[in-house]
Amino acid sequence: MECTEIDRETAERYLADAQPAWRSFWFHTFLMARNLEEFAAGLAEIDDGVYDYHVQGHSQDLSRWVREVAGDGALADAMEKVHTRSEAAELVAMRVKELKKVIGLK
Repeated sequence: MECTEIDRETAERYLADAQPAWRSFWFHTFLMARNLEEFAAGLAEIDDGVYDYHVQGHSQDLSRWVREVAGDGALADAMEKVHTRSEAAELVAMRVKELKKVIGLK
C-alpha cells in the first residue's frame, strides 16, 4: 500500500491517538491500542483465536476501528482482504512505517 497520495497532515492524523481516549481499540484480551502503531503491536501480540474473535464474531471490528477512529479507509479496505492475524499485523505495521516516512519519522 503506497502513501504517495497522502500528505503530511493526513499521515499525522492517521497516526494520532484516538480522541477521546475511550475510542481506543480494546482487543478481547484487554490489550488497548490508542493509535495505529499500538494497534500494529497489538495485532502482533494477540493469538489467532483473538484475531478470529474480532474479525468473525464482531463483523470486522478491527477494520471498522481503523476506518472510523484512525480514519484510514484504504488500510481498512486492505485489512478486510487479508485472512490471517499475521497478514493483518504485517499490513498495519507496513502502513505505519509508510505513514511515518511521509511525516519524516523513522
